[in-house]
Amino acid sequence: MMKKVIILSYSFPPCSLTAAQRVFGWAQYLKQDNIYPTIITRNWDVEIKNPQDAYKTFTSEIKYVKHEEYEVYYLPYKPSWRDKIYVRYGDTKFILARKALTFLGIFFQNWSLYAVPYRSMYTFTRQLLKKNNSYEALIISGNPFIQFRFGYLLAKKFGIKWIADYRDAWTTSKINGINRGISFKVNNFIERFFEKKWVKSASLVTASSQPIADEITKLTGVHGKALYNGFIKEDFDFINPTNTFELFTITYVGTLYYGQQIEMFCEAYKKFIDNNLNVKSILLFVGLAFNENQKSRVIALLSGYENYYSFTNRISRNETLEIEVRSHVLLYVAWKGFEGIIASKIYEYIASGSFILITPSDNGSIEEILQRSGCGTSTNTVEETYSFLNNFYKKYLDGEKVTNNTSNIRVLGFSRENQVKKLSEFINELSK
Repeated sequence: MMKKVIILSYSFPPCSLTAAQRVFGWAQYLKQDNIYPTIITRNWDVEIKNPQDAYKTFTSEIKYVKHEEYEVYYLPYKPSWRDKIYVRYGDTKFILARKALTFLGIFFQNWSLYAVPYRSMYTFTRQLLKKNNSYEALIISGNPFIQFRFGYLLAKKFGIKWIADYRDAWTTSKINGINRGISFKVNNFIERFFEKKWVKSASLVTASSQPIADEITKLTGVHGKALYNGFIKEDFDFINPTNTFELFTITYVGTLYYGQQIEMFCEAYKKFIDNNLNVKSILLFVGLAFNENQKSRVIALLSGYENYYSFTNRISRNETLEIEVRSHVLLYVAWKGFEGIIASKIYEYIASGSFILITPSDNGSIEEILQRSGCGTSTNTVEETYSFLNNFYKKYLDGEKVTNNTSNIRVLGFSRENQVKKLSEFINELSK
């Protein structure tokens, strides 16, 4: 008999944010293990082309979509006053007002669901469970982590077992506090109390890496297991892997954060340009134009080398995947000195077949993934990185592109299909 589960996730397609792909992968494959998921999310009726678009909405009705593998309820989203100001005026006006409203919103949502713009996800799930007691488990994927309060309340009311899934760490994060002020620290202190209270009611914690899971177990006492984001192999079926770029192309996908040391690669890249006559190379930052601060950071680092790098705005997922496949090298900047921080793009990099350069390495989870997959190498100094670029550029001049076997069992171990098998095992354990 098919088991039924409910999955709450703020992000889900057609939302184009990276966060939507984690639960989308589960939805596609759980049925293979005799589990049928009901997804509950907010409506995503606006295409996200800039940060403000994530807070826009035009739909006030519930939308239901049924697929063979899963069903989805898209619920009304009511932007907060902070969101409305941000949508209308962007991030250059009413900065203090937005900061104050952000602080108050985060503070009061711990006590009142009226402060949560997507509270309909809770009320709808409560009604669904009241009408139908055939669901065997509830999975809630954060962030936003206030959704874990939904799990706490639903477990208390209906006795349903639930899994707290962390795409990233919450109050145990080692990086969220970088360059943050006193208001963040105050809220983080308060939220840690509620994180412990709410997650303690969960039957299991899953996280995007084992170090994150271990930290949450220490905090809450709930057993934690790693559940990688993984990749969907079929996403690459439409791309011709032999159609590489004409220029020697090094690609970085997604945003940057100030804790990531892109400076090391930029210094090596400039040295590489300076020491190779008439070099035919481009450093491509896909989607980084979406973040003006980080774009400006890279422009400053590569001043004088404008002919050798470029940015794109947010582009479609298919376009991004095609760029990854056609690139000669895919650049990943790990969080040096921090454990367990895994950007989901590393799995797409692995599935693309292109060679991966990690610089610097975290000497932790990312390095482990690199070693287990056998899809690239890491460097930890400017000189090591410069040497790598020279060696790879010679291969390019010789007409060679170094690729990885994407059908290799080491690579397939990171597929989302295999990760979902682990999730199915967790669900089956809960329902015994």
